[in-house]
Amino acid sequence: MTEIANLATGELVDYEPVSPMEIEMIIREIGDRLEDAVPVLKHLYNQRYAAERKWIEERAKAMLRSSETSITRQRAEADLASLPLKHQFDDAKEILHAAEHLQKALQSKLYGYLNLNKAQAAAYQVGGFGR
Repeated sequence: MTEIANLATGELVDYEPVSPMEIEMIIREIGDRLEDAVPVLKHLYNQRYAAERKWIEERAKAMLRSSETSITRQRAEADLASLPLKHQFDDAKEILHAAEHLQKALQSKLYGYLNLNKAQAAAYQVGGFGR
């Protein structure tokens, strides 16, 4: 089954196509979703890289402030001091990866419907309905 947005309410509803016109509608809907995802992914990439830069900066500052004589201990101290920012960075990466996986799933679904559409068109032409 496929989820399609109800135009009146905006909610997602399960829907199974039964005609070439309905398959074409689903193809357009999925294509629109993929297109709408581009600015969202761009925003998520910006958040991810901003979080990474902030974490790297804070970690470097913590290393510079460290009074430890050993580099290993300075790094450990800096890692502990910047741990909350590391968690924010990891969270931003997790959200971005989930969005990328969703986009790939939509692409796979789109390709499936495109193949189904092509097979139905060929079946209609063989049966004489295409003329």
